[in-house]
Amino acid sequence: MLAFASNAQAKPLLGVLGNNARFASLSGQKSTVHLAFLGWGQGLSYGSSFVPLFRTLGPIPMIHLNTTAGAGKEAITPAQIAAGKGDVYLMALNRAISQWGSGIYVRPMAEMNNSGNAWSGFTSSGQPKPGHSPADYKKAFQRIYLILHGGPAATISARLASLGMPGVSQDLASNPFPRLRVVWNPLAGGSPRIAANAPQNYYPGRAYVDVEGVDIYDESGGAPWQAAEDAYKTARSHGKPFAIPEFGLIGVDDPAFVTRACRFLKTQAVREASFYEGRPGGPFDLATKPRSRAAYRVCIPQLGATTLPAWASASNAGGGTATVGASVTFTLGGQSLGSVSPPIGADELELDIVPATGVVAKAYWIRAGKSLGPMTVPAGATGAVFSTSSGGADRPPLVRPRAGTDFHVKWNASGTITSAWWGRVGKLLASIPLGRGQTSIAMTQGT
Repeated sequence: MLAFASNAQAKPLLGVLGNNARFASLSGQKSTVHLAFLGWGQGLSYGSSFVPLFRTLGPIPMIHLNTTAGAGKEAITPAQIAAGKGDVYLMALNRAISQWGSGIYVRPMAEMNNSGNAWSGFTSSGQPKPGHSPADYKKAFQRIYLILHGGPAATISARLASLGMPGVSQDLASNPFPRLRVVWNPLAGGSPRIAANAPQNYYPGRAYVDVEGVDIYDESGGAPWQAAEDAYKTARSHGKPFAIPEFGLIGVDDPAFVTRACRFLKTQAVREASFYEGRPGGPFDLATKPRSRAAYRVCIPQLGATTLPAWASASNAGGGTATVGASVTFTLGGQSLGSVSPPIGADELELDIVPATGVVAKAYWIRAGKSLGPMTVPAGATGAVFSTSSGGADRPPLVRPRAGTDFHVKWNASGTITSAWWGRVGKLLASIPLGRGQTSIAMTQGT
């Protein structure tokens, strides 16, 4: 609580969903947080891959995880997530967050008390939904939290077992708070407004939440500000930072709502607040609400933080900088099978090889001697090309010595490869000579 109170006077980060430049011209707001809603599997099995997507949402992305995919069809239930059915996707997101290396918010299944969402526990008439109960939701949220934050498989599995869930199969990249901030937030008011659907029934526990918040909207019947006040008080009692990931007006021009939001941001220790939304057209567009737009311009932009907090910076996250263009491309018979970029601060690559077949079984990025967790290796890869520059000169691949079981490359912040070597079960087998200023290196199983 003391740590929370010490930050109470800091200005909130302001954000928006949609067209940032357009919203800036409408509102005068400088947004540092940018929202995006991801369908289940998006970033891995369809759409732009995670890290390029994060770059479009910088400096601080806020990712919402839906359980729907394509046309709003439910792809996975909270109960299935709790049972480990979504681990492949969550582990991929864990790796991507590590590769991003800077501040990021993730909102798993927000507005769980809103019957309009697939992951909600009840229908609009108050009927319970199998596989979506508040208990199912809590377990799903706990599992998402543990996998995204990562760590050794044994540690994660032990915590999951204590919660009555199956463990994980591999070590994961470590994404600590405050760089990664997992947000739990209901909808103020909610629907249906029955005791069983109350937000506290969905709360996964203080150990599985980094930030608490609430979404609030003004509709024809007004806005439930008392519910927002109650959510804020609850967050304070838990010692958690508070956010308003979504606030906006649904089809009404109500400057009183904007004035009330302004007062809330002025008087409460809100760490982040994002307007929904910046895209043109539709019931949320501020351009169609001239009185609300005028009220917004004169108050809210002036309340926002003008600099990024230390936790959101790359240097704080990884203790280093990214090498622009760096990547490892896995190969088979000289043909590319896919590339992976290193997280910010990484300075070493390790490839573990099956001696009998030459197949790359595992691969790791390393920072200051500590593993950042395994990356996904394409099946059957027997070679790899590492380069710190897209313009790096092509070099003939080094053929793995028969006794070699691991291949290592180290580089510095300027992108120069400083050392490379073959290992045998973690011990030095042979150093690899390097040219002056070398920025690329390749290995293969040979024939």
